[in-house]
Amino acid sequence: MIPGWVARPAHSAAPAWLEALEPLTTGLLAQTGLKLWTFEDKAAIGIRAGGVVYPVFPEPWDTAVESGARAVLGRLSDAWCVMGPSAWVARAETLLSPFRLQQRVEYDFLTRPMRPLTVPDGAGEVRLARESDNDALFPLQEAYEKEEVLFDPAEFQALASRLHFWKMMRQQEMAALWENGIPVAKAGTNALTARWAQIGGVYTRPERRGYGLQKRLMAFLLERLAGEGRGACLFVKKKNAPALALYRALGFQPGGDFTITYGEKRGRAFL
Repeated sequence: MIPGWVARPAHSAAPAWLEALEPLTTGLLAQTGLKLWTFEDKAAIGIRAGGVVYPVFPEPWDTAVESGARAVLGRLSDAWCVMGPSAWVARAETLLSPFRLQQRVEYDFLTRPMRPLTVPDGAGEVRLARESDNDALFPLQEAYEKEEVLFDPAEFQALASRLHFWKMMRQQEMAALWENGIPVAKAGTNALTARWAQIGGVYTRPERRGYGLQKRLMAFLLERLAGEGRGACLFVKKKNAPALALYRALGFQPGGDFTITYGEKRGRAFL
């Protein structure tokens, strides 16, 4: 037991105050197998298998929760990843200190309230992905992970990635643009709640970039989400100017700074 903190089992209903913070908390609320710790309506920490942490530390910061939050984070394994709004991640880092920083990646968090839009015309076929599309779409996923996710593409693990991709295909919404029977672009969701969808895995084959394919594909996905009553949010690397321009053209608005940081407890040597 940690005084003042409540540990909620995986799949239990999230407190209403966490839902009220959407879309900042969408990625946390939609996680399966997440252990959620909460302190009244002032702080929350979600921990997923593998040491992935989602801190929720809205202002004003209440120092009464600090020792408990430090104890919750102290349960992490040696290596961890903290992700969320930059101010919340920075607070979590102070509670995890001392630690060795491995990587920190800065993003812009963008939001688009639910509203319809027109899907531009164009060549090729845009449609929702089917389970039978797994094998055809996986090369796009592999290229996306190597280009956008992994710090070292040589670390790509094909089997683990494929199993995760199959799971996402079943549980999330994914759309792809096909030309002559070959998928050349994809976009999908990686977190779904009743009111919001977090978009991720956006990728276009390098030789087909600059032709407006992703704008058409994203418009298709956003139109579908709006029809379901969902707004959309996403985070994009601050230096990715083409992607930022695309999302702004689609009606996304700045929602603050977002950070993903990777670290390990001090004293554990790097491999």
